[in-house]
Amino acid sequence: MTTELAFIVNPISGKRLKGPERIARVQAFVESQGLNAVVWPTLKAGHAPELARKALDQGVKRLIAVGGDGTINEVGRVIVGSSCEFGLVPMGSGNGLARHIGIPLGFERALKLAATGCAIKVDTGEADGRPFFNVMGIGFDAEVGRRFNQTKGRGLLNYMREGWKAFRGYRSLYCDIETSSGSKSLSAYIVAVANSSQYGSNAFIAPDASMTDGKLNLVAISEPNFLSFFILIWRMFRKKLYHSPRVTPICAESFTLHMKSGGFFHVDGEIFKCGKNLTVKACPKSLRIVAMAC
Repeated sequence: MTTELAFIVNPISGKRLKGPERIARVQAFVESQGLNAVVWPTLKAGHAPELARKALDQGVKRLIAVGGDGTINEVGRVIVGSSCEFGLVPMGSGNGLARHIGIPLGFERALKLAATGCAIKVDTGEADGRPFFNVMGIGFDAEVGRRFNQTKGRGLLNYMREGWKAFRGYRSLYCDIETSSGSKSLSAYIVAVANSSQYGSNAFIAPDASMTDGKLNLVAISEPNFLSFFILIWRMFRKKLYHSPRVTPICAESFTLHMKSGGFFHVDGEIFKCGKNLTVKACPKSLRIVAMAC
């Protein structure tokens, strides 16, 4: 008989129920519900995609990622474009995708929804060939992400601490932003392209973003001074970022970013190198994500 569900559990992401306790809780849930499921913990960096491919090869109908945004991206990118359904049990520090969709942050409620809920088709994004589900970006937020990934601490406070360190030395990049309707040249401190509305922790980079419109929302932010840096953060948490004169939003199916030199970009917080040109595009209705009770 084909296994219906596979839980891929990252035992070290986030701060709650870490280690063997997290794995044991998932196994106990599977047994108590009488599910036809397997529970596979990740054992090393990069293990989640291997387990996801194994599940697909075995014909698993629903893959459930139990972990943070990195685990969700690693599992989700394997099943984009397939008929396999994708459930989320958010255990990270930001949980931007889960918050946007409305998935419960409570462990037991999220497990139940992921195992028994119904899936809907949503858009995903692709940056330089790398799938993302939440937000990708170049500039300041990529630099903060690079610093944050090198620290041991997690959570919003640590992220903001690394952001403040980066702010003191980072300078804007100049780029041409090309879409099907034209191009725009600007100097930007941040260029973020969002599929969902927020980075995580209710910090809204693109308050009007939708995962079902077949488009992505680019948000370019010009270099702030000391005071406007904190005002921008305040606006982000109040869903008022677009009210700032420093912000340029553009909505389109795809973007090609032309820069003077290569650098770093992030997809859902994972850092990669890029060249002078970077293409970002929407992939409409490419993922079946469990988002509501049946």
